[in-house]
Amino acid sequence: MDLLFVYGTLLPECNLSTSTQFLEEAEFLGHGYVFAKLYDLGDYPAMVLDITQEHKVFGQIYRLHSPKKKLALLDDYEDINPSFPEDNEYIRAIVKVKSGEKEMNAYAYLYTKDVLPLKKIPSGNYLSYLTDK
Repeated sequence: MDLLFVYGTLLPECNLSTSTQFLEEAEFLGHGYVFAKLYDLGDYPAMVLDITQEHKVFGQIYRLHSPKKKLALLDDYEDINPSFPEDNEYIRAIVKVKSGEKEMNAYAYLYTKDVLPLKKIPSGNYLSYLTDK
């Protein structure tokens, strides 16, 4: 698996050095969405899958040229600790991404904690949300 769906601070438009570092050797494939809900965690967003398929989170799809290396770096960036999975704020999971008429599987980072106290981002678009904020 070499596809990655990004929807938050890893988007190049966020102009963070982290997004540049992770995506510098990746090939941009296009825009897409995942059936999910998006929440505001303050400095970054959280995505949780929506089994009802009523809500969408919009993002970008990339092909990683060195997937093992880049995913290990991303896991570290997302503070994923395989020794203590119950403490992880995120997990890396395979999600179905829709792009035009195509559907593909890609890795994405999903939030694992309680979303009840969080503010929902109704548009599902983190960049639009930042602009409107």
